[in-house]
Amino acid sequence: MGAGDSPEPPYRSQVPTVHRYFLALFISLVALVIRFIMAPLWETTAPFALFMFATVITAWFAGTGPAIVTGAAGLLTRLYFDSSATSGGVPLSWEEAVRLTLFGGFVIGSAVVLSRMRADRRDLEASISAARREIEERRLIEADLVAARATAEAANRHKDEFLALVSHELRTPLNAVLGWVALMKNGALPPERAAYALEVIQKNAKAQAQLISDLLDIARTLTGKMTLETSLIELNMVVRAVADASRPAAEGRGIHLSIAIDTTPLMIWGDLERIQQVIGSLIENAIKFTPDGGRITVALARRDQQAEVTVSDTGEGIVPEFVPFLFEPFQQADSSSTRRHGGLGLGLALVRRLVELHGGSVEGTGTDAGARFTVRLPLRTASPDRTAADHKLAG
Repeated sequence: MGAGDSPEPPYRSQVPTVHRYFLALFISLVALVIRFIMAPLWETTAPFALFMFATVITAWFAGTGPAIVTGAAGLLTRLYFDSSATSGGVPLSWEEAVRLTLFGGFVIGSAVVLSRMRADRRDLEASISAARREIEERRLIEADLVAARATAEAANRHKDEFLALVSHELRTPLNAVLGWVALMKNGALPPERAAYALEVIQKNAKAQAQLISDLLDIARTLTGKMTLETSLIELNMVVRAVADASRPAAEGRGIHLSIAIDTTPLMIWGDLERIQQVIGSLIENAIKFTPDGGRITVALARRDQQAEVTVSDTGEGIVPEFVPFLFEPFQQADSSSTRRHGGLGLGLALVRRLVELHGGSVEGTGTDAGARFTVRLPLRTASPDRTAADHKLAG
């Protein structure tokens, strides 16, 4: 491009320079053809106007340099065809010289002015775009700040609720233990009540030990420090043994517990103690939420290459809104201070993490007459790679 060109507009910078000069020559050629065709009908200044118009078009679409080329073509046309110098050898008259000078000035001036206008327009559009981006970025930052503040407030609220829940759940069995121990120590308890007192103390001590064990287990799974002592397990025997061990607690409340187990041995590779914990937690959860006189069914069957353990009950069911949080730690459908069921809300969270450590899955659904929990574990027919089986597994 010629000297004095302004920066290229974004669209023009993508067009090769040679193409823009071809555009200038094409516009000059069209103007020249029109000049020959319309020459008999035009005044003396008409060719000037035609090439001035061609120059403006070229300057707008191609830039300053191509516009000067177009203007130079018009000037040469005027000198060759319309001046007295070419027709009779007479020098240019002063009027013609003035017109040619004005035409040359118009060509350069219009090219520079139009290019400057395009540059100013481009700068204005860039400024507007930058301002819009800045406004949008500020809006996004403000939205992120609002969301972060809401998250922090929710986290702080959950922390307070968690501390209150933990302190309440740990204090409840401890108060019972201390109360009965005080009665026995002061001699205020009749001898015939001593056995009952010891039973209550033992029950609450076990409850507190279980709470602490659950807290430690969930901490291990969250930090990836849970270790599985794996071996080949016949799941049929494990499910039946855990269900039979839970039967007295169910029958004590008039709950009928039935067992339906596939007769074909179903072998899995896993940690026996943790598998017992999973099944026991599901049955305990069913007993907890099933009213007196209800029914619980524990089933084991083969589904393709998986063993499927199902624990269903006729209890309170599951609120649909709570299903997404069913296996989250410290989440309970009723977290109010007047809730009827205790606990930290860790049982199902541990169930999911332990099942996933064994390569399985667990889901919970509400039914028309209660709830159903299904655990699926991969079946094994031979010992897997010991290197993969014995390493520490992350929760």
